[in-house]
Amino acid sequence: MPYSPRQTCGATDCHDYDLITEGFHFTQGKGEAPTATQQERLAWATSPGNYGGSWCSPAPLYRYLSPKDNESARTIDMTSYTFLTAGCGDCHPAGSSAADARLRGKEVHQFAKGDDPGGFVRGDLDDSVRACDDCHATGDLGAPIARHAWLPPLHLDELACQTCHIPERAVKAALVQASDVFNPGARIPTKGKHLWTFYGPDGAWWNHYGELELMGYDDKPTDPYRPEYARYKGKIFPVNRIHSAWLGIEIEGQPALMQPRMGDIYKMWDAHQKDPGRYPRLAEIVDDGGDGVPEINRPAEIEALIASVTEVLRAISYPMDGKRVVWVSDDRVYASGTEYRTVDAEPWEASPFANVHKYSHDVYPARAALGAGGCTDCYAHNAGFFDRPILERAFGEDGRPVWTSGAGLLGFSEAQVRLGAFREACLKPAIYGLLALAISLAAGLGVRSWTTGVMGWIATWGRRAGVLFVLAVVGMGAIVCSSPGLAEYAALSHFTLDALHFPVAAVVLLLGALSSTAPDDRRTGVSLRWVGFAVIAATSACGGLMLVKVEALASLVRFAYTGFDIGLVALLVVTVVQLALRLLGGTRKRS
Repeated sequence: MPYSPRQTCGATDCHDYDLITEGFHFTQGKGEAPTATQQERLAWATSPGNYGGSWCSPAPLYRYLSPKDNESARTIDMTSYTFLTAGCGDCHPAGSSAADARLRGKEVHQFAKGDDPGGFVRGDLDDSVRACDDCHATGDLGAPIARHAWLPPLHLDELACQTCHIPERAVKAALVQASDVFNPGARIPTKGKHLWTFYGPDGAWWNHYGELELMGYDDKPTDPYRPEYARYKGKIFPVNRIHSAWLGIEIEGQPALMQPRMGDIYKMWDAHQKDPGRYPRLAEIVDDGGDGVPEINRPAEIEALIASVTEVLRAISYPMDGKRVVWVSDDRVYASGTEYRTVDAEPWEASPFANVHKYSHDVYPARAALGAGGCTDCYAHNAGFFDRPILERAFGEDGRPVWTSGAGLLGFSEAQVRLGAFREACLKPAIYGLLALAISLAAGLGVRSWTTGVMGWIATWGRRAGVLFVLAVVGMGAIVCSSPGLAEYAALSHFTLDALHFPVAAVVLLLGALSSTAPDDRRTGVSLRWVGFAVIAATSACGGLMLVKVEALASLVRFAYTGFDIGLVALLVVTVVQLALRLLGGTRKRS
């Protein structure tokens, strides 16, 4: 029998039907116009949400909501009735008072929402949900206060909390959705889903729906992987950037693409599999990658698919005047195997036609976050942050994925990344080692002074005692450093040293200043005082530049971090030479 919530729950004063149905979670985009970007890209989008915009699939060739007026019955896909009965209308929202001023006091059964690059509904309410620092910067709701005193300010300006605190994801995610070939995977539950071929974070084919059917939808396949990192609205976030390959319809004089009906494409593949004589050019599409699944990657395959789909649409009298079938791969719209145009994509997008999801769940505690092991967690060769492999194209000429480095995606040059790795992996250990040597030399001078002044030894024996002391300390240090576990036990961890980088730098500058103001060596006549002062000045200038927050100077500020550490190393070298000369020689009074 027909059922109406308005006439049942809404008619008995139990629920305010009008209030509930105004919430964006209920309307799913109904009543909202598609965004300008959607209008430029997706000719079938009638709203920014599930109702008329993006539906179940993260990339195109999915069912779409038909507009009120249609050119032909052949272009009609889902109506409101089929949309609701297909499962989209199964979820019902629930109320709580809002924390954000945009919602508080005027709730219409409205949810606070985040700001996901793949979600366009009610953009005016973006980031009305509580963010990490809403509680962890204030202690609200008993949350522990997050303190990052050891991090330079540039990091907190550019990194979202999730970037460090979600270093990996436990639940496998799709990296590629190809909606152009027939997926032969087993246990795929519905016919249409055979048109969605997924590839995981490693670029390998993944029978997503078959696994879910086998394991159950509550037990998601666990396959830990490290997310990609992309800039979104001024911050670096962990994301899943989905690549897409799909069939479109280009309309003359219109930039936005239409898509054929999903059912028509399924029938084409089904007919060909049952009778290879039907749409025979589909036989040219083969498995070049060796994973058992065909993929579109060669010009001949592109042209075979376009020709076959064109044949299908003409056979069913789909209105094709002023239209042509195209194949779309990420930002490329192919009219033939060699002719294509590109569509503008946002910096965080792998494809302008596929979803991008920020990660905000499965947060790791501080001791397991990026940076817990020191700066080399990100700034080191093969650390997996800047130089991790990023998928560039789903399929190369050989059918296998094409990878690139993640540095470019974040706006960093290869030189900047290598410079950062050199700073953290080479310069900082050099700072700590040279500082230990400088302190040992200073202590050796103390031993020399004590043995000659207090003990009454002659100068030669006092000098020898100081040198032996330094050699003993250096030898013990070498033994300790030869075992990483022993070094961390006997000294300080890499994280602790990096966290104390500013105090360490202050000690280096003070030690360098004291050493440079000491009397010159009277035996060698070597004077390094002015060299020391020049290095101190240059290092201090880099340190001051690190505090500048001017976008035009961003590249210079990033170099200043490395320049600061180069200055510390140079100053320590000068200081070590000065101390060694004083330990080995005598002094003379300045004229």
